[in-house]
Amino acid sequence: MILIFLVVFLHDVLAAEEILRDRSDIKVKTPNYPDNYPHNSTKIWRFKHNYGVWSVSIDKFFLENSLDCRKDFLEIMENKTSVKFCGTKSSGSLYTSKGPEILLKFSSDGSMQQMGFHLEVLHFVTEGDIEKTINDRERKRAARANVTKYVEGKLTDSVLFLTLVSLLGLALVSLILLIVYYIVNINRKNRRQNSNYNRNVVFQTPIIATKSRRYSKSNSREDSKAEANRDNRTPTRYV
Repeated sequence: MILIFLVVFLHDVLAAEEILRDRSDIKVKTPNYPDNYPHNSTKIWRFKHNYGVWSVSIDKFFLENSLDCRKDFLEIMENKTSVKFCGTKSSGSLYTSKGPEILLKFSSDGSMQQMGFHLEVLHFVTEGDIEKTINDRERKRAARANVTKYVEGKLTDSVLFLTLVSLLGLALVSLILLIVYYIVNINRKNRRQNSNYNRNVVFQTPIIATKSRRYSKSNSREDSKAEANRDNRTPTRYV
């Protein structure tokens, strides 16, 4: 039983350790990065070379913060010295070794989880090479940032221009629709007025005709009476 336990323990330890030899540029990430790292996990990276030094720089670094980094932490060990890091740190240089061998250890407990870290480990012949390389990388990073800022500014200007053009187009379309609506309402009003006028004419024509017939009949009766009166008059005798 004890033998099985030792085999399982050694398997877990060996599986958690990654030995990196004779490489000059290595990316180191926590398990599941950029997703949250798991609870109670351990990962070890061992860097070995025959000469030179190692430089550890940060791309992203988000671990649980705790007193003396007792919970989640990154530990960098060299010879008999070690240093722990936790919490949140900005990008830049994190550690420079004194010799050709270092060990990185990540450990998490069972409480809070974070994104973890993304590191770049570089091998150099001397410490002077580190400063020169880092300066060159910072200049390139600043240049990329300036280009990104310039492109973002142009994109912002383009978006503002397209927004302004869209608003002007919308205002023009609204004006055209308003004019069409006004013209349609005027034509509808004119047709309604013409329809009312024609209806009034239709209703008034029989009345006028009736009055005309009555007037004609009245005149005819008066003419008949006048003619009868002329016929009944005594003829004037002349001596």
